[in-house]
Amino acid sequence: MSDLANLTSDESSPALEDTLEAAAWRHLDRKTMPPRALGALERLAVRIACLQGTLSPTLHKPVLLLAAADHGVTNRGVSFSPREVTWQHSLNLARGGGAAGLFCRLHGIDLVVCDVGVDHEFLPQDGVVDCKVAHGTRDLSQEPAMSLQECLAAMSWGRRKVAEIARCGSNVVLFGEMGIGNTTPASALVAALTGLSVDQCVGAGTGMGPAALEHKRKVVQAALALHGPPSDPLEAMTCLGGLELAFMTGGALAAAEHGMLILLDGFIVTASLLVASRMDPRVCRHVVACHASAEPAHRPCLQQMGLEPLLDLGMRLGEGSGAALAWPLVRAAVEMFNGMTSFSEGGVVDAVTPIQQALAREGL
Repeated sequence: MSDLANLTSDESSPALEDTLEAAAWRHLDRKTMPPRALGALERLAVRIACLQGTLSPTLHKPVLLLAAADHGVTNRGVSFSPREVTWQHSLNLARGGGAAGLFCRLHGIDLVVCDVGVDHEFLPQDGVVDCKVAHGTRDLSQEPAMSLQECLAAMSWGRRKVAEIARCGSNVVLFGEMGIGNTTPASALVAALTGLSVDQCVGAGTGMGPAALEHKRKVVQAALALHGPPSDPLEAMTCLGGLELAFMTGGALAAAEHGMLILLDGFIVTASLLVASRMDPRVCRHVVACHASAEPAHRPCLQQMGLEPLLDLGMRLGEGSGAALAWPLVRAAVEMFNGMTSFSEGGVVDAVTPIQQALAREGL
């Protein structure tokens, strides 16, 4: 195995990455198709090859870590769904229900539901992994959502669970979440860290009319005014976030340290990854944005992180459903890179070189 195959994000140098990226594109140019005919799939394949430091990238044992928690801000009426739905649907997901359960079964993804802060006591036979830090957060519009100790504990659980699946041979982690009201802390975090306005950041969540949406915006605005501009990403998460969001932030940092590929779901997961990227910008190299959700701030947030969404289906479900749905595309990109026939293997005349020569003659 070449030295390139052993590179990690911490060890690779820009010069080596440039060399490998050029080699990856040359590798694709030998495939039986016109240059860049597979668009985003080719860009994704090259990114994964560069991340893994090899022209033979592999994906092993994808795991969806679904973090669940409750939120004190739901007492302010920011969601129409009852708080009990958090624990009930977490149990449903752990039993293979919901869209995430279905898509994971369909595509061979292991689903692990983690209770980080649900206001409920699960039984051992429920299949929900106990990572509980507290029975939910406090009302972020009235006081910090978490203590620093609670935030760090939730992040530590995320780190621990990612390390566990990495030790079991996984190099792909998907993140999902379950928590009634959690679009409110996600919106507050994004507004605090990006400079986007509250109107840009607050969407309808699981569905609400104009009056309810305006109330939700006022709650987020009150939280931002109370806590002021955060001094750092950790303070933002502590004051404005959630236990499941902190879990995913810690998990993303650990996944990057382990050289894993991170499949990013919707707006709430993106808010967590935004915090992680502000703690360590190298995290973004590991992230595949699986889709652009219907939440208004999701696409601008992805753009600030330099990420291109694979899908745009108007989804707003959460629970990792978009990431699980995009997994076959990610896998197809790598399989195409590794296994698609070249012109010589397929007995086809090289069509790429004449195109490149013609473009060069036109100065393109």
